[in-house]
Amino acid sequence: MVLKSEDVNYLVYRYLKESGFLHSSYIFQFESQIHNNDRELPNVEPGSLIRVLQKGLQYMDVETHLNEDGTARLCTAPFSLVGKHVCSVQATSSDTPGSRRGNKNGGPVALSAQLQQQQQHQQRIEDGASDKNSSTNHGGHTLVHDSASLTSKDAKKYPKARNAVIQHQAASAEAALVASGATDDDGDQMDVDVPDTEKENLKNAADGSGKSARKLRLVERVQVLRGHTSPVFLCAWAPVSGSSMLATGAGDGTSRIWDLTKPKGDSVQSVVLRHDPLTSDSEARLDVTSIVWNPPGSLLATACFSGQLRVWTAAGEPKYTLRHRPVPVVSMRWNRKGSLLLTACLDGSICLWDIQTGTLRHEYKGHAGSVLDIDWLDNTTFASCAADKSIIVWRDDSTSPVKTFTGHKSDVNAIKWHPGGKFLASASDDGTVKVWSTGSDSPIHNFFGHSQQVYAIKWLPKADKSIIASASFDSTVRIWDVQSSSCLRVLSAHTEAVHCLAFSSDSRYLASGSFDKKVHVWNVKDGSLFKTYNADDGIHDIQWATKGKIAVAVANGHVIVFDPLAS
Repeated sequence: MVLKSEDVNYLVYRYLKESGFLHSSYIFQFESQIHNNDRELPNVEPGSLIRVLQKGLQYMDVETHLNEDGTARLCTAPFSLVGKHVCSVQATSSDTPGSRRGNKNGGPVALSAQLQQQQQHQQRIEDGASDKNSSTNHGGHTLVHDSASLTSKDAKKYPKARNAVIQHQAASAEAALVASGATDDDGDQMDVDVPDTEKENLKNAADGSGKSARKLRLVERVQVLRGHTSPVFLCAWAPVSGSSMLATGAGDGTSRIWDLTKPKGDSVQSVVLRHDPLTSDSEARLDVTSIVWNPPGSLLATACFSGQLRVWTAAGEPKYTLRHRPVPVVSMRWNRKGSLLLTACLDGSICLWDIQTGTLRHEYKGHAGSVLDIDWLDNTTFASCAADKSIIVWRDDSTSPVKTFTGHKSDVNAIKWHPGGKFLASASDDGTVKVWSTGSDSPIHNFFGHSQQVYAIKWLPKADKSIIASASFDSTVRIWDVQSSSCLRVLSAHTEAVHCLAFSSDSRYLASGSFDKKVHVWNVKDGSLFKTYNADDGIHDIQWATKGKIAVAVANGHVIVFDPLAS
C-alpha cells in the first residue's frame, strides 16, 4: 500500500469543490500544484474523501472495542475523528455462555454484533432528518449515502449483519423520500406543496423496478462533446435565438467554441481558446473560472484563475487581452448593450471594462470580502454580492455605492435581478433566499426552508411573474412565489448538493444538476419529474438553449448535449 501526498491533496481538493468551497478549492489547487503533475488525474467518485475517512474511523472503532478473545465491547460513547475516545462499556450478550454457541472463539458472531452496534450508532447520526442536533454535516455533504455503501461491504464479510444493513438502506431511502415533506421551521409563513407524483417517482426509483424507469423517463439519446482534458466547469450557449454555438470552460486552461450545426463525421469539432501565462511562472494556474457571451452573441469573454481576461470573436479569434493584475476572476457580466463588461475578483474588487477601447473604465472597492457574484439591472446600474454578507448597488458613472443591503448572516453566493427589474434576489450560505427592492433598506421577503447553503438562484424568465428557483447543498430545489410569499414546490429527487439550475426559455421546465451525477428536468406547472439524465460524473453546470437543448458540464471532462423534449 502506497500513500502519496498528491493523492491526498487531490481528494482534499475534490472535497472542497464538491462541498461548494469554490474559492478555497482554487487556492488549494494552486498551492498544492495538483494539476502540475505529469500523470493523468484520476476520475474519483464524489465523496471519496469522506468515504475514506469513514472507513478508517470504522476500522479504528472496531480495533478499539475488540477484545483479545475476539469478543466485542459494546460501547455507547460516540467515536469521532477528533478528540480522545473514552469508552462507556456495557455488558454484552457475547459475555454470556449462550452467546458463543457454535463458535468457541466468539469471532464472527461477536464481530457481527459489533458491526450491528456500529450500525445502530451510525443510524443515530443519520436520523438527523428528525433530530437536527444529531445531524452530521460537512459543508454540504452528509454521511448517509457513504455509510450505506460501507455497511454493505461489511455485510458480505459478516452474513449476520446483512439484515441490519438492508434495514438501514431501506430507512435511508425512506428518509430521502420523506425529506421533501418535512415541515419548515417557519411553517406558518409558507405553504409547501410536494406533489404526490414526485414522491411516487422517488419511491419507485428506490425500488429499482422497470416500472420506475418508465415513470422517470430517462434521457438516452445524447451528444457527447470530447476535447477537454480536465473537469469542465462552465458552459454557455450563444444568446442568439436558434443559435447552436456553445462555449465551454475547463480546468485544462482552455475554453472551446463548438458549432453543433457542423459535425465532422460522428464528432463535433471545436475552436480551442487558450490562456497564456501572464508571467514566466510555470506554476501559474490557468483554470477557466468564467465565460460569458455578449448579448448579440458576437463576442465571448473568458477569464482564468491567474486573472487573465480575454475577449474573442464568435469564430475564436482573439480581440482583446484585458490586463489588470493577477487576481482570480470569479464572475463576469455584460451590460444589455454589450458595450461594458464587469468582472468580479477574489480580492473584493470589481472592474468595469470599456469593450470598444479594451480599457479599464472604473475599479470599485466597497466589499470587505471576496466578490462572489455580479448582475446588471440595465445598461448603467448593477449589483454585487460578497463573502462579507453584503450586497451593493452601483452605477457605471461613479465608484461610490448607490445602496448597500445587509441582512444575510453568511456569505452571499448569488444575486439575480428580476426580468422586469422589480426585485433583486439573493442566495446565501445562511440557507435563506431574500428579495430586495431599491426602495427599502430591509429585504421585502425572507424565504426560509433550505437546511443548508443556497448556492444558485434563477428567476422564471417572465417579466409578469415573480417566481424564483433556488438550489441548495441540502440536495433540494425550491420554487418560491414572491407575490404570495410562499414556497410552491420542493423538488427533492437529488441525493447530493445541487448547485446549478436553468429554466427553459418558454418557462415550462426547470433543469437541475448535482454531484449525484444526475440532471433532472422538472415540470414547473405541477413540480413533477419530467426527465432524468444519468451522467458518468458530477455535474458542474447546465445551460438551456433557446431552441430547447440542454448543455451539461461534467467533471469527467465531457460536455453532454441533449433535447429533453425529444421522444
